Amino acid sequence: MPELPEVEAFGKYLDKTSLDKIIESVEVKNPELLQNVDADALKEKLEGHKFKYTKRYGKYTFTALDNDLWLILHYGMTGRLKYFKNQDEAPSYDRLLITFEDESHLAFDDPRKFGRINLTSSIGNFVKEKKLGSDATEIDLKTFKQIFERKKGAIKSVLMDQHIIAGIGNIYSDEILFQACIHPKVPADKLNNHQIEQIFKVMKDVLKTSVDKRIAGEELPDSFIIPHRKKNGKCPNSDIKLKTIKVSSRTAYYCPQCQKEIFE
Repeated sequence: MPELPEVEAFGKYLDKTSLDKIIESVEVKNPELLQNVDADALKEKLEGHKFKYTKRYGKYTFTALDNDLWLILHYGMTGRLKYFKNQDEAPSYDRLLITFEDESHLAFDDPRKFGRINLTSSIGNFVKEKKLGSDATEIDLKTFKQIFERKKGAIKSVLMDQHIIAGIGNIYSDEILFQACIHPKVPADKLNNHQIEQIFKVMKDVLKTSVDKRIAGEELPDSFIIPHRKKNGKCPNSDIKLKTIKVSSRTAYYCPQCQKEIFE
């Protein structure tokens, strides 16, 4: 599932391929992905206009149009962007197809159709409407610490809650907790000040490294747990077999040696 680093990379990809091109046509192939806008309205607002630049907030890509609107893309579990010129390069599951006057195309490709497409005139208003928390790359330590003063759930659940911190999902919460040596089920309000500061620092470092790697199209470091996050995967630090546990209905991977469950 695309999380903050992947979404950041998608935005850079759009910036690199699709800016300042006049949009000739918009084809909505799956209207059920649209939110708060219908297919005709989306076509009307996009056709004849240009994309100017992108911003990211949490797991959302916001692309500025030259008419003071923003196209919003949320990638769900399997969404991605695909720019192409030749039809033989077209993706198999394009749910939204944008064709530019130079005959190139930008597709929102989403096999499982969990992605969402929207329009807004204000990113700030959209964030408020969705009740999103602070973006994980922008949140400061003071605000981060305040979160843990009032949250009693498992630390992994807190990190994944988009209403608390926007951008982190199942995969990167595992990475952050692995590198911070914190068990995913430790109650957030049982963490001491040092542990909270450690999670904050690791979160920033993990996201920065992952964003840089995703933008460059490179694999994540082998020292991360993510490359080993699979059946029979082993801890990159100790070669011990990783374990899995359910947290908020999600499967968490962790190392039983590096991340001991000290709170029960």
